[in-house]
Amino acid sequence: MGSRAIFKNPLTSAPLWHVVDATGHHVGKLASKIAGLLRGKHKPIFDNSATRLCGDYVVVLNAHRIEFTGKKWDQKLYRKHSGYPGGLKETKAKEMREKNPEHIIRHAVMGMLPKNNNRYYLGQKLKIYDGIFNPHNGQISQVPSSSLALNIGPFVEPNFDPTPEQLTEYFAGYRVDVDDNEESFSMVETKVRSHKEKLKTERRLLRKKRIGELKPINLPSTTTSQDSVDS
Repeated sequence: MGSRAIFKNPLTSAPLWHVVDATGHHVGKLASKIAGLLRGKHKPIFDNSATRLCGDYVVVLNAHRIEFTGKKWDQKLYRKHSGYPGGLKETKAKEMREKNPEHIIRHAVMGMLPKNNNRYYLGQKLKIYDGIFNPHNGQISQVPSSSLALNIGPFVEPNFDPTPEQLTEYFAGYRVDVDDNEESFSMVETKVRSHKEKLKTERRLLRKKRIGELKPINLPSTTTSQDSVDS
């Protein structure tokens, strides 16, 4: 039986429609999950040679509510060149969110897809909209939900609340009891500083040893001195 015989079954080859709300999601993490849905990597029938048959449709809503980490809204640039001298145009991410927020998500997803002829067809399965209204309600309502689908869901802020035992066991690599006074913190800071200085010294010596600056010390041999005494 050929490897593509399973795609002749409409129950396995029928594409699904996934609706994702981009509110609060970070661009990179959301784009990586969408790229996997477009390729069908969440399915057990995934075949890299039949990517168009495995992939699903993805509808992204509220594209203008996507988030970047750090200062990328001011630092990240989207470049476009007309092909003529001086035809380079650069647009900041915060300006792109106002003009064309759909481009931010599509640009990130297309960069995570395989660089071959299938990328164009996979990109056609990605539908991005600036609001919650979309013309795909008919297709979405007709396709049943599947347990194979990757449920991205709404963005949930990670919350890490360590216990007092975890805080005391791990603090800059030392098992110390941290109290709420200035003396204990200064003691821990001194330990950390001395530890870092020791590591720097060891690395500096290792670098000098590699380039041959440190030569072995030639100590006088004890055998010659003993022979002279015997004679």
